[in-house]
Amino acid sequence: MATSYGATPVLRLKRSTQSGEKAMTAAWQTVYEETASDAFLMWNGIIDLSEMQAGDIINIRFSHKSFADGDFVVYDQAAYKDAQPTEHKKIKIGDIASTHGARIEMQQTAGVLRDIYCEFYDAKRLGAG
Repeated sequence: MATSYGATPVLRLKRSTQSGEKAMTAAWQTVYEETASDAFLMWNGIIDLSEMQAGDIINIRFSHKSFADGDFVVYDQAAYKDAQPTEHKKIKIGDIASTHGARIEMQQTAGVLRDIYCEFYDAKRLGAG
């Protein structure tokens, strides 16, 4: 018995307008959020921690929605302390699939408040929903 599959949806990758310098604060702040009604992948987000120095602590968390009318739920969270090693100054966030919403938040809880450069890309299905 043969099975028929439709054509694979085409993705349109573009740099998010939410990319750029983010001034750290002691409170959680949203640095990227997408809740578009069409299906998307947030692809190749990069957070550059090369500005961090001794005594700095920056927390990064990723949340997503499982349902269109649901709340954001924390999926993953990590703390970065002090100057980052040469081989690990940039944090890559990639291959995040969500049809209802994704959010990245950051806060700096110790040290001199830094400006952190973030680059985010959205890949949206053409012709989706």
